[in-house]
Amino acid sequence: MSFPPDPNLKDDALIEPELGALLGVFALHGFIESLIDEIDSKTDMPYFERKIVVWLDRPKRLGALAREMNVLPSTMTTAADQLEARGFVVRERDPNDRRAWLLKLTSDGADLRSAMVVMARTLLCETLELTAEELNSFARTSLKIHRNIQKHTTC
Repeated sequence: MSFPPDPNLKDDALIEPELGALLGVFALHGFIESLIDEIDSKTDMPYFERKIVVWLDRPKRLGALAREMNVLPSTMTTAADQLEARGFVVRERDPNDRRAWLLKLTSDGADLRSAMVVMARTLLCETLELTAEELNSFARTSLKIHRNIQKHTTC
């Protein structure tokens, strides 16, 4: 099965949907990597730590966050220590289990996360010209992909 030619594309060759999806992923990944490289040159926060800020949509245990991000708990602990030293996160006792700790964004961390949401929206909606409906569909598909990959990888 192939897609019909897109009148906006110069190349009218038909391509299988599986390969079309891969080409889109490759292009998006490369584009995002180049933007991240540009951001990295302007900030003192490593890429991995910024990813943690993205994942902290709510307070989370370090072990759960490590599993979600598919990294070793020791890697997560080291990065959390660095984020805490910079004032972007704090550790708080888990009210459901006083033996456990939650990682929570500070107001500076929440501001950084909000700025990253704006940057992502700009990238996806303005630069890549996705509509709100396309963005929502892409988000659902991407999260499904992430969940399924998590089932098959463990750290």
